[in-house]
Amino acid sequence: MRHIMKRVVGVLAVAGLVPVLFAGAAQADDGDAVFFSSGSTNCSIAGDGTVGCDFASQVLVQYSFLPFTLPARDIVIDQAWLPAHPTFTVGRHTLAGGNPDLADVKTGAGTWGSYIEYAGARCEQGFHGSFSCKSKGRSWSIYGGIISAS
Repeated sequence: MRHIMKRVVGVLAVAGLVPVLFAGAAQADDGDAVFFSSGSTNCSIAGDGTVGCDFASQVLVQYSFLPFTLPARDIVIDQAWLPAHPTFTVGRHTLAGGNPDLADVKTGAGTWGSYIEYAGARCEQGFHGSFSCKSKGRSWSIYGGIISAS
């Protein structure tokens, strides 16, 4: 039963129904958010550990429990019980004048580039231009325009 519920929640998340049910959960415009960019990806981490990113162009999201990919322009981790998912509301994680570069707000440097840790979330640059974020027991990574999310 637990396995079936995970699949149902995942399908709802990627179908966009969960963002409608929990509208505003992914908002990152509160005063305690940290904004940054990595390449053309603009991200924010809110004080509650919610992490989300807007992409300059469409990317594909893949989940291990679905046999197909989904197009998206943003992704968010806002609930521990939900996989990283698109909200279909681009711009929530981008400041009006553009986000500062991750190198300017980093909290450390890893093997392949800068990273930031804030409110229990971590986003980092990776090998050959990959980028990833994790928070609330969930994660996603992007390489070559394809996001692997869990």
